[in-house]
Amino acid sequence: MASLAFPKWAKKATLSDGTTYGYIHVPAADSKPTFLLLHGAPSSSYIWHHQVEALPKAGFGVIAPDLLGYGDTDKPEDEGPYQMHRMAPQIHELVTQSIGIDKVIGVGHDLGSPLLSHVYVHHKDLFSGLIFIAVGFTLVTARFDPEFMISSSTQLLGYSTAGYTRVFVSPEGASLLDANSTAFSSLLYTDDPSHWKTHLGAEGGLVKFLATGEILPIAPWLSQEEFTLQNKIIQQGGYAGPLRWYKSAMSLPPAEEDVNLTDEQKKVEVPTLLIIPEKDFAIVEAVQVYMTGQVAGDNMRVEKVDAGHWAMLEKRQEVEDLLEGLAKGL
Repeated sequence: MASLAFPKWAKKATLSDGTTYGYIHVPAADSKPTFLLLHGAPSSSYIWHHQVEALPKAGFGVIAPDLLGYGDTDKPEDEGPYQMHRMAPQIHELVTQSIGIDKVIGVGHDLGSPLLSHVYVHHKDLFSGLIFIAVGFTLVTARFDPEFMISSSTQLLGYSTAGYTRVFVSPEGASLLDANSTAFSSLLYTDDPSHWKTHLGAEGGLVKFLATGEILPIAPWLSQEEFTLQNKIIQQGGYAGPLRWYKSAMSLPPAEEDVNLTDEQKKVEVPTLLIIPEKDFAIVEAVQVYMTGQVAGDNMRVEKVDAGHWAMLEKRQEVEDLLEGLAKGL
């Protein structure tokens, strides 16, 4: 939540369709690039708090919005607004019209990566570079299918990475997570990434874990104050909005404009960095590399970091060095 984490840099903008976005904006010094930081699920702009502080010290600008359903941004109660083809133009308008920036380096983490991908293919002139963390370039051109995610990851890795998605798309998913918010957050930010394999990715693992009421030890790279604030941000808005990203992708057909994109339209023509956290049990590394390489080709570089899913927290200096390195090479 922008206003809680960085009140001096927090702003709000109401877009032409009436949607209000909360966001953080720190202007760049001189002619240095601006980073557009798109968080994933379930988090908020606060997940970038280290980068929001560090990058401006090096002269770079930062834009970090609370995405739809999170923090200071609107939380529509139906699923339609959470489709990628409706959110992508909102991000473009926020950056170019509300803030007035015409060129950014896009950074996506988790579900922020598909959103970044959709903004890019329809507004290539906005971007001088792309950075994907954990999840690579992804376009939503088919309905989201939890069962396919579970079976395909099991086939590729020998274990499921996506059992939690059954909970996320279920009618009772949001109320279950709201009622067990602290326990769920302790799983998200656990000191042992392998808990994700057992309690998040495994079929039925999340429901079983929440039924125990167990609070797992928090990772040393997240202070108790940071954990409390991150949990507070999610609790204030609840999980209904964040889970609508998944429900929308499952229940509604993708936009024809995205399904019918040509290979040339999908092609990534700017320097692209894919950061793979090696201890992330929620992704299939080979899939992320393949999907990004298919569109970026020789423009893609892959860097691995010794971290779990939240690489920007756990290995913040390493991630910041990679971000700055791409920017300096433009």
